[in-house]
Amino acid sequence: MPASSILFLDKETCGFHGPAVLIQYAIDDRPIIMHSVFTSPIYETLGLLEMFCDYTICGFNLAFDWFHANKCYNTLMLLGLEVGMDAYPEDHIDRMAELESAARDGVCLKPKGSIDLFLHARKTEYQSTMDRGDVRIKRVPSTLAHFLIAELNARIHLKDIYFARYADPTRRWEVRAIENDLGEVNADFVDICLKFAPSASLKAITADALLRDDVIHYDELAELPNPEECGYAPFATAPFLDKGILRTPSPKNWYRRWPLYIKSYIVHWGYNEQARQYASDDVTNTRDLYHFFGEPEPNDEDSDLACLVGATRWKGLKVDIPAFEKLRDSIQEKLKSVSFAFNSPKACAIYIGELLSETEKVVITKNDSVSTKGIILEELAKRKKQVICEGCSGMGCDECKLTGLIDTAEDHPVAARAQALLDARHAKKELELFNKILLAGRFHASYKVIGTLSGRMSGTDGLNPQGIQRGDRIRSCFPLAWDNMQLDGGDFESFEVTIADAVWYDPRLRELQLKGMKFHGIFGTYLFPGLTYEQILATKGLDGELDLYSRAKQGVFAMLYGGEEYTLANRVGIEEEAAEVAYAKFSRDFPDLAKNRKLISDRFCSMSQEGGIGTKVEWAEPADYSESIFGFKRYFTLENDICRVLFNLAEKPPKDWHDLKIKVVRRDREQTACGAVRSALFASSFALQASNMRAAGNHVIQSTGATITKKLQCRLWEFQPSGVQTWRVMPTNFHDEIMCPTVPELSDAISKAVVDFVDSYKDKVPLIGMDWSANLDNWSSK
Repeated sequence: MPASSILFLDKETCGFHGPAVLIQYAIDDRPIIMHSVFTSPIYETLGLLEMFCDYTICGFNLAFDWFHANKCYNTLMLLGLEVGMDAYPEDHIDRMAELESAARDGVCLKPKGSIDLFLHARKTEYQSTMDRGDVRIKRVPSTLAHFLIAELNARIHLKDIYFARYADPTRRWEVRAIENDLGEVNADFVDICLKFAPSASLKAITADALLRDDVIHYDELAELPNPEECGYAPFATAPFLDKGILRTPSPKNWYRRWPLYIKSYIVHWGYNEQARQYASDDVTNTRDLYHFFGEPEPNDEDSDLACLVGATRWKGLKVDIPAFEKLRDSIQEKLKSVSFAFNSPKACAIYIGELLSETEKVVITKNDSVSTKGIILEELAKRKKQVICEGCSGMGCDECKLTGLIDTAEDHPVAARAQALLDARHAKKELELFNKILLAGRFHASYKVIGTLSGRMSGTDGLNPQGIQRGDRIRSCFPLAWDNMQLDGGDFESFEVTIADAVWYDPRLRELQLKGMKFHGIFGTYLFPGLTYEQILATKGLDGELDLYSRAKQGVFAMLYGGEEYTLANRVGIEEEAAEVAYAKFSRDFPDLAKNRKLISDRFCSMSQEGGIGTKVEWAEPADYSESIFGFKRYFTLENDICRVLFNLAEKPPKDWHDLKIKVVRRDREQTACGAVRSALFASSFALQASNMRAAGNHVIQSTGATITKKLQCRLWEFQPSGVQTWRVMPTNFHDEIMCPTVPELSDAISKAVVDFVDSYKDKVPLIGMDWSANLDNWSSK
């Protein structure tokens, strides 16, 4: 095998998590070979997968392909040991399905090298095919809505790939009715919404990049039945809840699992000419994209981690079943006592609104109706009962901050309801997690290796590993390491803060931190004036609002990630004016941090009003991308193009719109219909700009942290030999944490590798540090 050989790989499977049915591959520019798993002797498939490990694998979404390589090999190995290696899997479908659960305890397959073009594309212009938020133009007069849509469609030319998941890929701007939480529709105004549905699939990118119009799409093939499956429990015999009844699939009743449909898949991928052409095209397209992207170098950290993620997802991580059963039972009892319909937005709006005056609805929820969004409920849960200010008899003075009202020590009646609603929602989410873990019997952590625009990993397949709460109660139920392993792991110390220090360097703040002072404590003295740094630190660990250190920590994160005064105040639990004063004073005391932070966000400020609100809006071309310390770019080209068109249309709308003499009342102000549209366009473009500015500032921190964490995870993955081997390490990424089940004999070498790794990054992130521990009891004890 030549050292530079590339093996282009793809698979067709029964559902997303069922077995591989067809494996198609080609080595370099040689002919494509298609291997039918169920109609080939077991030994041939095992030998093929072993051979794959000797090559650099080039695929499109290797996390998927390598999950199936590990699942296929280990399941067929157990089946072959029972029925003989010369046997054909199609003759032993039920037994193969029964063995899947035990096959999770098999060996690890790791290729010599890897190139994931799916992930590579996310570092190029095709990053724009990742999921993104809607663009919404709010409160447009209904009379002009369709005229506005026609103008937007004529001025903004968007590729079909951004809407490829729609049945009609020409779908663009649409009218959306404005409803409050009670379902009441506003007849005078509508929202105009651009809702993206991009496809980052191999077929979609091939069609766009290589300008191919002859691509066969999956929905053009003969229809196949879809098996019932769970990504968090990816084996046929996994129990599942069916209308509250626990079902356990088996040969007696497979309950719509893959064994029920596999024969039609075998025939489809084995003998349907169009289907086989589709499968062959996948390898051709992968190979052509490899050349289109300039033949990327193998073994970048994202590609290597895709193989790690796929392999470890199949194996799964150990959990404490009795502990989870106890947690599940306690949550179920708790939810039985909830007397209101917390799953119904309408019922919750009524439940909360009953205790709010019309004025409070406007002041608290920023709307004329009740919103039960989490951030609003969190504010309502802290709400205090108010009385008329005696100093001004309700007329407004400095003491009551011109509101005419003073907070009392007594909770507002709505506070208990808001907290009850939050508690019920959290409990329901926890119950869902516990049930998923218990049904799987272990933790099948599944990730998108580049899951966000900053390059961070994100959870997928029905269970988000990144969303599991911190704290001993839940994390103590995750031993993670199997019986022949021990759990090593740790997290980066004050990671975001140390990166912010590197990116927004302020010499005075650096000096204080080098003396051992904590950023959160320093910032706390500004949020809670009158208290010393030592007094802030002394509150750490106290209950609720008494823990000023933790509240200051929330304030730091709000500041680092571009939160406005409202966000800062809400997260910390102080008045907006106090938050504004605190941030202004902090910026004066640490001017270099404020200046450097502003320099980054200002590059994405395309519109400004030099004379203040109400004056002419000026346009300046914004930057196209924000870049991390390590060169990972987040592109804003698409958002900038849309923002530019909204601005131009607001500045100079069509003349016939001006000729309309219709008057409307928008935001308590009478305007012409054209004036109202202009206001809506400016508001939308400013909102899009603000989002870009926040994201650009966030990116330099989040992306830098993601890269360092993934590079360390990749370094630990090197301790696992390539080929078909017993498991040696299973490094898993939880944001800024790495938990690494490992065989005991590697523990010292891994600890040294972590220390050396962290030291090697101090030239870029001077304050970087990591708290690493060996032989932990569980995830919570790091």
